[in-house]
Amino acid sequence: MLKKKIKEIIRVNQAGELGAVQIYKGQLAVLKNKPISKDLLDMLKKENKHYEKFNELILTYKVRPTILSPIWKAGAFGLGALTAIMGKKSTLACTEAVEEVIIDHYEKQSKYLKGKDSKLCKITEKFCKEEKEHLDFANKHDTGKDLLHITLKKGIKIISKTAIRISEKI
Repeated sequence: MLKKKIKEIIRVNQAGELGAVQIYKGQLAVLKNKPISKDLLDMLKKENKHYEKFNELILTYKVRPTILSPIWKAGAFGLGALTAIMGKKSTLACTEAVEEVIIDHYEKQSKYLKGKDSKLCKITEKFCKEEKEHLDFANKHDTGKDLLHITLKKGIKIISKTAIRISEKI
């Protein structure tokens, strides 16, 4: 049971970090010449490091990645591009929504992993801290309190939570 759960954690985190990389790539494809692009690029670099680490863990722990990676990749890029087209507020609303889900996800994983897999626990704790930095950045800006942005954030959270549940298993 423990081995199965650890494999699920690695599989879903690798898929999630792929999604984060693609969201930022989609946003940068639209906003590459805007002032916010430097901040998005900095966040992309951190997400790339997270993704590379989980690719390494996929091999170390002999975990099968999710078969849905091509769908997550295209969908996340599209979400990033769409929110960027909608403007800075929507771009950062996307970051806020995704990071809130991911921080909760990593915190639950870290709690589960305590005393079971110290290496993986340290990684999830470290990445959780870095995801909080992204959330803090988004929260320092206006991510929208109007109906459009509230709805956008709720929708992105639903999509993120659904992708997590599916990627753990498939």
